[in-house]
Amino acid sequence: MTAWTGRIRRSIALALYYGFASYLPERGPIAEWSRWLRQELCKWFLDGAGEWMNVGPRVYLGTGANVRIGDRSGLGRGCRVYGGVTVGEDVMFGPGVAILAVNHRFDKLDIPIGRQGYPPSRPPLIEDGAWIGLQAVILPGRVVGAGAVVGAAAVVARDVPPFAIVGGNPAVVIGSRKPDG
Repeated sequence: MTAWTGRIRRSIALALYYGFASYLPERGPIAEWSRWLRQELCKWFLDGAGEWMNVGPRVYLGTGANVRIGDRSGLGRGCRVYGGVTVGEDVMFGPGVAILAVNHRFDKLDIPIGRQGYPPSRPPLIEDGAWIGLQAVILPGRVVGAGAVVGAAAVVARDVPPFAIVGGNPAVVIGSRKPDG
């Protein structure tokens, strides 16, 4: 496939995804077909799309650049990815999770924040088997370790160790999934 046909394919997939497939239901008689269609369209425009991934309704993935989703991972209804993310295998996202790879600059006091531009993109990494709860926020450059649980509405401002359970704003370790932890 040439670069030109690749861009056309990506553009068509984005138009079909955002114009039609993202509005299809997640329950009812066409639920499985809806899930399959969203998955297949994502394979055309994401930088990496695993097998049996589940992208719920109204999920925002930007243009798909720097977005990689592993096998059997699922993004719940209304999740939003801004600037990229790498998601491992068997990861679950609750509804309304926000993932940010970019943020505004704010270091210059003499220039309004909205005019300072952006620092370089730092896509988060969500490792295998993690579970991200309802409306959690993952900030740029953060790593959520393998098997970790991020509680509902938590704001991940620091890396989360493997198998840790975190909650709050900013998210802090409140438990462990390991019996000895």
